[in-house]
Amino acid sequence: MGAGERIAGVLITLALATLLLSLDYSRSGFGSYSYYISSWRTVGIPNLVTAIVADWRAYDSLGEATLLFTAVTGVYLLLGGKKK
Repeated sequence: MGAGERIAGVLITLALATLLLSLDYSRSGFGSYSYYISSWRTVGIPNLVTAIVADWRAYDSLGEATLLFTAVTGVYLLLGGKKK
């Protein structure tokens, strides 16, 4: 590893640390619990837990499935694919 790569690594680390330390971690006045309680009937599902899982968490689950598929495909390609 050259000196330029080390300097770039240190600068990126410092930039990320500065960004993380400058974020506002105070609690929001209107959180997700209040949102779920006030608007879960708009989904049309009579159970709050089912409404959260079926509606709001569906996009998160789709993203996780896409990420898993991409990771498996990447590992398969890195290992050389199907051997003949």
